[in-house]
Amino acid sequence: MKVSKERVSRRDFLRLSAVTALSGIGATALAACAPAPAQQASGDMAGDEPAMAQQTITYWDWWGPAANETSKALFDRLPVALGESNPELELNYQNVPFGEYFVKFLAAHAADDTPDVMHSSVYWARDFYDKGALLDLTPSIEITPDLAPDNFLDGALLQATKGPAQYGVLGEGPDSNQIFFNTDLFEEAGVTTDPDEIATWGWADFTDAAKELTKRDGDEVVQSGFLVGTPTAQTLSIWASCHNVGFYSKNDAGIENGIGFNEKNAAVNGLNWFLDLLHVHQVSQPIAPERQDWAQFQQGKAAMAQSGPWQYGPLSNDLPELNWFTMLWPAAPVEGGKQGTAHWNNMLVVPTKSPNKDAGWAFLEFWCGLGWMLERFAIGSWLAPRKDFYETPEYQAALQELPVLRMVPLASASGTPLVYIQQSALNAAMRPVLEAAILQEMEVEAAIEQLVVECNEIMADAGYS
Repeated sequence: MKVSKERVSRRDFLRLSAVTALSGIGATALAACAPAPAQQASGDMAGDEPAMAQQTITYWDWWGPAANETSKALFDRLPVALGESNPELELNYQNVPFGEYFVKFLAAHAADDTPDVMHSSVYWARDFYDKGALLDLTPSIEITPDLAPDNFLDGALLQATKGPAQYGVLGEGPDSNQIFFNTDLFEEAGVTTDPDEIATWGWADFTDAAKELTKRDGDEVVQSGFLVGTPTAQTLSIWASCHNVGFYSKNDAGIENGIGFNEKNAAVNGLNWFLDLLHVHQVSQPIAPERQDWAQFQQGKAAMAQSGPWQYGPLSNDLPELNWFTMLWPAAPVEGGKQGTAHWNNMLVVPTKSPNKDAGWAFLEFWCGLGWMLERFAIGSWLAPRKDFYETPEYQAALQELPVLRMVPLASASGTPLVYIQQSALNAAMRPVLEAAILQEMEVEAAIEQLVVECNEIMADAGYS
């Protein structure tokens, strides 16, 4: 559908508070693709062009105005802001549900009927690129100083590149897995709340704190020091990060060539740590399908729980009486161990069969530029992957109101990229094995050995070996 430009002015939206509810976009695993030769941006797209005549640009996104009032405000403003930035462009926005996106785009690619430009999850982008369905944007980026890699946060581009090729420009994020902690419960237990001191913690320090924060009624845990959950691919990324290794291994050319999440025994150590927290130190309620982890944190029944920046706004606005902050995951007890996390940034991409690559690139420049990112921040407190965003008066004012915002760029610089190649296939292989291990139905070493073999086979079948 076409979106009318006759909506809301920039001035109207920039009156909005820069600290409203931070919106989070959910993600689910989808099927992956076999690799195929990559494509480069066309010469006419990368070169100097005369001014374009009025053009309609087709843009795909799973975000949409129906999600909530904040999203509606964003998509009301989008065509107006685009027209103000580039009067030659008229927006034809098309919503594609997240769960259908992967299959629909590949079908559109096969039928030569793709959009000009689109939003892509990190879960799909590399597989689309390997399938030959996305352009290598490097030639265009090289002549667009505003989108140079150095303008983006440290670590943010890792999921948008393959060797020297860059197939996506970051349009949102960064998101990450952080540990939220209740500062009132910390103070009550005599545990430090100083972020700088917490940043020096290792796993043993974290465990000691969790033990101090745990309350029991007989044998029953009534206040969890830390809620231990069933590990996932994201957890493996976190443990790898804390060991200063990657989820994927890489060859000398920087191309992924297999699984790296158990280098330095990261996965084995992580599983044993979680099992000790559950069964030896008993700092967590037992894992159960009916356990509502986030609700327990909100209710003060858990001193620490994992989530991400998408909860900053809702916690601040919906539970103003709750005092909290976040930390990165503590350093693993190995040489080179460090604070870590899993992080990710979704991106804008241009299909190889884009009907109008120049218009697609023009929209990408607009969406990924500082101006639109500041408008998004004013509308819905969406943060940004650009370095200059964190130097703006708008961000600095928000930081004074919500100091935890400083954790976002720290997580991007410290973390390991969330699984982004063959995500669906890897998750399917990991889930039953990790569940069996955390339930003590498999020995830890045997479980991880099986995972490494199976996951390396999946990567090899996809051309990464």
